[in-house]
Amino acid sequence: MGGETEKEILKLLEEAMQRERTAEDLYRTGAELAKRPAMREMFLKLAVEEMRHEETLRKEYHAIKKRLGLKILRDEK
Repeated sequence: MGGETEKEILKLLEEAMQRERTAEDLYRTGAELAKRPAMREMFLKLAVEEMRHEETLRKEYHAIKKRLGLKILRDEK
């Protein structure tokens, strides 16, 4: 892949990671609001899945940045 294409992918990954964080927050709010234990558990499981998705995306994001010789900032970890 060319450098420009990878930079576009970095932007896409940044957006995807943000969406995963937003979804995780949404599910955690659902868990707090849920009155039934089964529903609370469902929301918590979904929140954990979103965390895992974000971590998968973040690993690829860091790998691309490393390949391009770009710094990984503290808030990107």
